[in-house]
Amino acid sequence: MSFKVSGFPELLPEEKIIEEKILNIISEKYKQLGYTRIETPAVEKNEVLTAKSWNDVSKEIFGLYGLAQWCKDTKSYSLHFDLTVPFARYVLDHKNDISFPFKRSQIQKVWRWERAQKWRFREFYQADVDVIWDDRWNDNSSNYIFYDAEVIFLLLSTIEDIFKEFNLNKKAIVNINHKKIISGYIGDYLKLRDKLQKIAIIIDKKAKITEDEFIQELKNLNLTNEQIEKILYFINLEDFTKLENIDSNELQQGIQDLKIILNYLEKLGLKEQINVNLSIVRGLDYYTGIVFETTIKWEENLWTISAWWRYEKLTSYIDSKTNFSGVGGSIGVSRLETIIFENIELKQKTSSEYMLVNFASTQDDIIKLYKKLLENWLNVEFYPKDDKLWKQFKYADKKGIKYVIILWEDEKEKWILQIKNMETGKVEEYSLNMEDDRILLA
Repeated sequence: MSFKVSGFPELLPEEKIIEEKILNIISEKYKQLGYTRIETPAVEKNEVLTAKSWNDVSKEIFGLYGLAQWCKDTKSYSLHFDLTVPFARYVLDHKNDISFPFKRSQIQKVWRWERAQKWRFREFYQADVDVIWDDRWNDNSSNYIFYDAEVIFLLLSTIEDIFKEFNLNKKAIVNINHKKIISGYIGDYLKLRDKLQKIAIIIDKKAKITEDEFIQELKNLNLTNEQIEKILYFINLEDFTKLENIDSNELQQGIQDLKIILNYLEKLGLKEQINVNLSIVRGLDYYTGIVFETTIKWEENLWTISAWWRYEKLTSYIDSKTNFSGVGGSIGVSRLETIIFENIELKQKTSSEYMLVNFASTQDDIIKLYKKLLENWLNVEFYPKDDKLWKQFKYADKKGIKYVIILWEDEKEKWILQIKNMETGKVEEYSLNMEDDRILLA
């Protein structure tokens, strides 16, 4: 992976092949659980992207010029910085055309203006899943609480499938929390409702700063030492049920929801991979329920590779008269593929699995075979000229082509092929019936 422009990755062929495998695994896994693929434009109106000024996102978006020629403000549009906001707009625009609850998947690039560094890009792939419903038909969104567990299960099992595909001995773990527990504790118990969002942002970045820096940022909000001590107690608490005696309806609702979700996850076989971590916040303030972050076991100091959230009344920030709520999550594909690149040997530089050797004496027959293999949907390429056999082998080996097919002059009438496995060096003969519609090679 190289960067000709800071934060904008450029992949070599062997890296792009890995990325495509990852994207295919994600797409098929999402489809298996009924999440329908959609795509939204890379460009959205600024009024959509900055609705409610979530975390002052105007600082994160790439503004575009020239899309609206007759606008007074020539920068009325920007590249989307995530896929959740465009999805909210999509639901509003198509609410009469889709059935609710609507299960959506979306795998696209996003663009975000931030300091570029390892694992943090300005252009990157996200792979989102969401379930969204119309609040007019369901006043009690907890009826859909199974979706919280399903999304966690889906994202975690997808990541594990990717690790298996590349034979990586890695285990993903989930740190989970509930925003209502945070909100009830800080807002009701500590009486700091007016500073809740600022405190949440500080908690959200605790893992990236020292404890002294964390305490100082809380002091900058004019919090007392007692309040700071209670916040430290809260975020380090290992047993969240110890909060059950606190008088806060919001906090108690969060605890009950979390218990239900943990029970679902245990039934789905994920008990050992789930940790309740009260310091998990997810800073954006449109997250209102369960939040989680996925890291790799024994490598928790690395960046999050997947995250998830619930959001109540998401679309009301764009249209105050229409309320849709939902749950969703995302896999950071670009971060995940960075792990893959660093842990496997990148050999395959082409999608071709077979290569046909080109000899002048059998060229016409090989072209017939070439067409036949393509009709059978095999990934195959034809060496472009009559050349020495060792040069053709070298070409196949350099590109990571696994099988080389040779048709010798004295065997062309019987269609007896030699197939060499370039990884093992083993050569096998294969008798081909050109009249068969279906060809199965080694």
